[in-house]
Amino acid sequence: MAKVFIHGPSLSHFGKFTGNHLELSYQTTKQSVNEFQSHKIEFLIYAGFSPDVYTKDYHLPAKLASSLGLKNPYSIRVETASSSGASALQLGVNLILSGRFKHGLVVATEIMSQLNREENNLLLGSVLSDQQRRLGMSMAQGGAMFTRRYLELYGYKAKDLFAISKKLHDNGLKNPKAQIKKNLTWEDYEKQPMITSPLGLYDISPLSDGCASVILSAEKSKVSVKGMGHGTAAFLPSGDPSFSSSVTAFGKAYEEAGVGPKDVDFAELHDAFTPFEIIGAEDAGLFGRGEALAKVVSGLTHPEGQLPINASGGLKSRGHPVGASGLAQIVEICRFFDLWQEKRIALSHSIGGLATNNFATILEREK
Repeated sequence: MAKVFIHGPSLSHFGKFTGNHLELSYQTTKQSVNEFQSHKIEFLIYAGFSPDVYTKDYHLPAKLASSLGLKNPYSIRVETASSSGASALQLGVNLILSGRFKHGLVVATEIMSQLNREENNLLLGSVLSDQQRRLGMSMAQGGAMFTRRYLELYGYKAKDLFAISKKLHDNGLKNPKAQIKKNLTWEDYEKQPMITSPLGLYDISPLSDGCASVILSAEKSKVSVKGMGHGTAAFLPSGDPSFSSSVTAFGKAYEEAGVGPKDVDFAELHDAFTPFEIIGAEDAGLFGRGEALAKVVSGLTHPEGQLPINASGGLKSRGHPVGASGLAQIVEICRFFDLWQEKRIALSHSIGGLATNNFATILEREK
């Protein structure tokens, strides 16, 4: 496909923010806009799962455009649950590829901390399908179900999950924007509160506030969008710890980019529950079925390993403001391209709902 380039990637600190969605969005996006010529911006895409419930913010695209001083941009909001940020990016790319626009701002924001955990769980559970609800599932229970099947099918023990959580917490310690800063020990992990077996406190991402933004443009920069894929699927348990919507999304992204799993140098994969990292890595074809957890244990997916995955700390450690996480992955990849000059191809993966609306995006360092 024709190339669309990323300019001005910006990321807020993730954690707790006392203001509203508009304030956090403005603080973050003004950096992106200041690094670009604002008069060129022709559209603004705003992603958020539920700002109207979380902080009673409405009509945010137009309000943000006005705050930033943008002149008559095409302004819309996108919502695809926890993949909202990724879907907004892909929509922006498609707007430029359509030929109607040359430059646009994409922003994704979520402020979750102003609701208590019970209110958050009910709100997040609202994205589950009727079939999932009939099974009596919550998000965490769904994650636990897939995790237990993975462990049983491939001969792992629940204690083996420590390797993923430890890696992600270690990575978060090195990320200045990360919410969770903890040197996780085996003793901590062994004594963690169990949320829904086999997933405990250190296996599940926190409630977070955060914002990410980028400028998309036909004008060349250091990083381009090389391929995109999307998969939408009903929840149909097959007994395999795999998400068909992810497999579809990865396949389309590889085909469009003209690359394969062996070409990927590093990845940021959706890990709202830490085992989703290894399921995502296998759905992406980065490893064979049942191999990914062993690769984590061996160190291959650590930042200094052959194929770094979630070197940012992932959703688990950086934090998971649900509507913003998919775009935050893109911003993090741009940061790692600056750090890792030898790496050329990166993959991101964002899950919407319980794996029913998923996105894969391949980025390339320009020569």
